[in-house]
Amino acid sequence: MTIHVNIVRAELADVVDELTAVRRPTQPFGVYVHRSDELGAELGRFLERAVFLEVFGNTSEQLAHEYDQYEPGSIFITVVDHARRVPAGTMRVLVPSASGFKSLDDVLVGWGVPLPELLASVDDHWDLGRVWDLATLAVAPEYRGEAALGLVTQALLQTLTMLGEGWGVDRYVAILDLPVLRMLQWRIGRPFDAFPGVDAREYLGSAQSMPVWGSRPAWSEHLAARDPILHELFFAGRGLEPVISTPNWDDGVAVVASVATSPSATATPKREP
Repeated sequence: MTIHVNIVRAELADVVDELTAVRRPTQPFGVYVHRSDELGAELGRFLERAVFLEVFGNTSEQLAHEYDQYEPGSIFITVVDHARRVPAGTMRVLVPSASGFKSLDDVLVGWGVPLPELLASVDDHWDLGRVWDLATLAVAPEYRGEAALGLVTQALLQTLTMLGEGWGVDRYVAILDLPVLRMLQWRIGRPFDAFPGVDAREYLGSAQSMPVWGSRPAWSEHLAARDPILHELFFAGRGLEPVISTPNWDDGVAVVASVATSPSATATPKREP
């Protein structure tokens, strides 16, 4: 077992070395954006597997069953600890593609609410070609302290919002574990709303998870009025530079554009409850 763990760590370190050889960052942490078919995505995928096993008991086989069909539409945003040469946090974001949106598919399966009914419960202004699905969020245990959790989570969210700003995201969807949802609502200005009439339920090992949606423009306006510092952090991409090496935002948007497809090919439920 020890030998296997050491081999995995060495492989992760090799990937980090490849990434840092290109950018040569001086900050202790860095954020990287990859398509699912790029080597760098393995850092995010490794952490996703490790955290979801630890927190929710999801095995690698279960995660493969749940997420493999969404791989072509996945973007991985990953925070790397440069000194330790390991991933510290990651988000899997599903952009508009023929693969669809897992959160919307799973509301049909787990909650029995068809997509048209779900979206209409909010309003009739949905454009699925401008929706992103925040499919997973994972932070390694050693980075979950008060200060570290803030740093890693803020770096992930900063990259999410800056790429969304550049690409033209209008709305986000997600199914979030309630403790995670409450933490995000408290710390970053309530970016999410529940879908009317949809309650929290057991979901993939989480005792209580809630389907939610959020408006990127509304969140930006709220932070601009209520918390200018957070607005500067998330929507201007400034504030973490001393400790976080951020990606070139235009390059990150180009990664998204290389995966995302036209609105006509976007999410429709694939499974019946």
